[in-house]
Amino acid sequence: MRRMVCKLAITIAVVSGLVLPQISLAVTYEDSFSNCNYPKTFDLMVMRPISLAMLGLGATLYLPLGLVGFATVPRDSGKVFDNLVGKPTRFTFRRDLGECQAIDLDL
Repeated sequence: MRRMVCKLAITIAVVSGLVLPQISLAVTYEDSFSNCNYPKTFDLMVMRPISLAMLGLGATLYLPLGLVGFATVPRDSGKVFDNLVGKPTRFTFRRDLGECQAIDLDL
């Protein structure tokens, strides 16, 4: 019984020692968007190909989901296009290298 209590106390001490420092290092939600930029190499080699793939996936899914969206709520069919195709296009092609948010230009 004493060994089990001792093991339990050690386990609690180790787990709390691993978890508590992580909680104190957490960044708030608002702070995470104030200085948002990627390293330029990471953006070029990782984020741009991923966003281009998501653009292709969104364009592929637009036909079936756009039809469902148009059949159910016709006034919001533009939102479906913007979420599946517009936002990935702006993120892929209309932002500077290393920036997190696309420049929203009305063309």
